[in-house]
Amino acid sequence: MSRRSVVIVGGGYAGVEVARALGDRADVTLISDDNFLLFTPMLAEVAGADIDPRHIVAPLRQLCPEAEVVIGTATGFDLETRTVTVQPPLGRAPRTYRGDALVLSVGSESTDFGIPGVAEWALPFKTIGDALRIRNRVISMLEEAAAGGDASLMSLAVIGAGYSGIEVAAAVNDFMAGAHPEYYPQAPPPTVTVIDALPRIAPDLTEQLSRTAESVLAERGIRFALGQRVTEVDRRGVILEDGSRIEARTVIWAAGMKPSVTPDELGLPAEKRRIEVDGNMRAAPGIFALGDAAAVPDGFGDISPPNAQHALRQGRYLGKHLLELLDGVSVEPYRYKMLGQFVSLGHRNAVGLIFGRPVSGYVGWFLWRTYYLFRLPTLVRKVRVALDWTVDLVFPPDIAQLPSSDLGPDAV
Repeated sequence: MSRRSVVIVGGGYAGVEVARALGDRADVTLISDDNFLLFTPMLAEVAGADIDPRHIVAPLRQLCPEAEVVIGTATGFDLETRTVTVQPPLGRAPRTYRGDALVLSVGSESTDFGIPGVAEWALPFKTIGDALRIRNRVISMLEEAAAGGDASLMSLAVIGAGYSGIEVAAAVNDFMAGAHPEYYPQAPPPTVTVIDALPRIAPDLTEQLSRTAESVLAERGIRFALGQRVTEVDRRGVILEDGSRIEARTVIWAAGMKPSVTPDELGLPAEKRRIEVDGNMRAAPGIFALGDAAAVPDGFGDISPPNAQHALRQGRYLGKHLLELLDGVSVEPYRYKMLGQFVSLGHRNAVGLIFGRPVSGYVGWFLWRTYYLFRLPTLVRKVRVALDWTVDLVFPPDIAQLPSSDLGPDAV
């Protein structure tokens, strides 16, 4: 039989693991907007200046040496011919790629649910660029407030009390609590408020653990506005559905995600707004979908949650069995139940579940860091992050801003 070709769209956990599991058993093309894999569980620590941003990104060419890596944005799909059109950077002409199999691991992106002002005034929290922008913004808040600016500059709100929202709120609060007395004592005290329509934070955890997390964060000065929807965001803060206002000159949006490419755009069936697939992650003949954009059955009667733990396992499963599936071989469906889940509360504290048992406090924090350190790609990044953490235990926060830049004018 002739050698198979596989086109993978998306360089996140799921897409990378498919490519790695396939290895040299097929001609693999991996298409990604970025040339790196972002380790998102540590993204909040970049926003809080605990970790150097370079230490949680790993080059795709290093992770997938057997694959052809193509950097660009997928702008068109022809599912009938399994063809993808890609727009490269620097203004180059579009290219097309076709495979015997098309794997869609397109991931997710921030969505504002149509709430007025979110796009204009809130900072999203999804990418490494978002984390750096938040870090730079917080440092600018401190600098301007210390120079005699308006005291309201020191007010910050996080919309979204899920894992991402809680972790970035805790990280930023820790950063400001450390930097304020050390470098900006003349500035007013900072305030951080977490806002969500749900009545408790980290709702995926048990109610007891959610209450524990809220109590721990409240003791460190974080405020909560729970049980009310946000109706508008403006330059002065957040307006809630009862008409009340929360003053915040910096607003971080961590409240919602949607698939980067929707089922409607692809002409595929949808389930819970994600691409509908069977137990082998097949959406149509020769078309497979997994990760955040796909509603993958977990093998226990539910749909897999869109998180890194499942994306990794889905990618390994599909990479291992993809060629068999293309040959029409019957393969046992994907089956995985999460081993545990954690939410970092900063300040050497975390809560979570491991094998169904609750953990919290320093033990939770140690397990959180140990688990994710071992999951971090490449040995050099494990060492660098461990060193970052060690330095953070001894020295005050690093308040140097890290300005970002674009690629300059297009090269046409």
